[in-house]
Amino acid sequence: VSRNPSPSTVEQRSFTSTAIMEVRDGKMVVVLVGGSNGNHVMAADLGRRPEFELRLVTRRPEKWSKTIRCREQRITVDSIPFAILPTWWVEYEGQIDEIYHWDDCAKALQGAHMVIMTCPVTVHKEVLARICDHLPDHPIMIGSAYAQGGLDWAAREVLQDNPRAKFVTLFGLKHYPYLCKADEYGKRVTLYGRFPDLRAAVSPHKPNNVKAVKHFLDQMFHKDFTMLTDFVICTLGGSNQMLHPSICSQLFEGWQPGMVYDHHMKFYTEVKAKAQNWLFELAIREVPTLLWALDGVLNRNGELRKQATYEIFSTMVAKLPTFFQPKALLTTPLLWAFKYNIRLKKVKAPMIEKDGGWVPNVTSRFFTDDVAHGLCVMQGMAEILEVELPSVLVLIRRMQEFMSKEYVSELPDIRGRFLNGKHLHETSSPQAYGVHDVPGLLKLLHWDRDDVDAVDTSRIMAASTDVEGVEQIDAMVGKL
Repeated sequence: VSRNPSPSTVEQRSFTSTAIMEVRDGKMVVVLVGGSNGNHVMAADLGRRPEFELRLVTRRPEKWSKTIRCREQRITVDSIPFAILPTWWVEYEGQIDEIYHWDDCAKALQGAHMVIMTCPVTVHKEVLARICDHLPDHPIMIGSAYAQGGLDWAAREVLQDNPRAKFVTLFGLKHYPYLCKADEYGKRVTLYGRFPDLRAAVSPHKPNNVKAVKHFLDQMFHKDFTMLTDFVICTLGGSNQMLHPSICSQLFEGWQPGMVYDHHMKFYTEVKAKAQNWLFELAIREVPTLLWALDGVLNRNGELRKQATYEIFSTMVAKLPTFFQPKALLTTPLLWAFKYNIRLKKVKAPMIEKDGGWVPNVTSRFFTDDVAHGLCVMQGMAEILEVELPSVLVLIRRMQEFMSKEYVSELPDIRGRFLNGKHLHETSSPQAYGVHDVPGLLKLLHWDRDDVDAVDTSRIMAASTDVEGVEQIDAMVGKL
């Protein structure tokens, strides 16, 4: 849980961007890591503001212009992204102060205040390791724009024997802040919308560390961040890892290698009721049940559940008798919300051209991130806590078949558990860290930053010689 005694969530929200901070020349020095769509937006947005000094670390610095242009769709109210309210487009550009190759990462980090990764969850650990090989000898904040999949677990492994770990404040966002697409790599990007409710976890969770992270994030994303007490809230976030597998399972139902589709499907506008049913089961019934169980073993007295954005609604529904839980009534507005959300209408399904048609792109983040580092993490914690998540299990089975992977087995093992497939070590589940019981899970969830070597989290499959898995990781890191 990466948690130390701290103020309550309500008190944390009172930390504003007026927190007492002193930075050289009034400049907040931010290092962007990787060439993702999101970094294009941050380069344009932060780079036009004089209070920021912006640096970029990428494998392909020669592809980047120092001037990044952004075309942004503005919505009257971010939380109501429908045509009933006016929308308009604005254009702006920002300047990157310095662009570095990974070979010069140490130079990029020197004197920096914050490093933010916007990379696939699959490569969090590998990118963190690259960054932490070059840690400066001063305090620095390092984190991810999307902290799904146990970011704090990966960071603990990377920092465990690093003498400069004491300088690192780790942070992670619960929701990815942008819906965007680079139009021309390293030069232009379109921003279709900003996520309305941004939340972040911090480790060590001490008042001054929380203040520092919140001060920077509030300024960077133009939002009043809610600061979470636990990274596990990000790990169990109710967005991509629920949305993407549910919709992919419906869109590609019945697909087998050799089959092609006649068009590139739209991801959200072609959603049907079956996907909404999966989402109902996950967000209203199963994941809240897992949160209740975690809240109990951690003795959090309801604090954990309250920080999940979907928990209030799911609790209200769960309190009703079964025959009063109108599943169709609740899923229909959700279906409408996806179909008519002006931010989502142009998003295409993860597909690639092949054999004169279109097939699922099973190497996209919708598969690699949201199954191995999303659903499998949920399933792993659930099996340890003896909580049944039948819809999660079915979705893993469907998605792993598309991917030609085996995360869960057909039959349970001697402990009655399914998460024991031959590709388990590619996941971020507790079991991939060698954790199989409640005491081990509690140790994994609590990261005592006062003693960085307190818990050994070496993976049980660290010596794996899965060449295919290693090559996939290397390929993804190589794109940064």
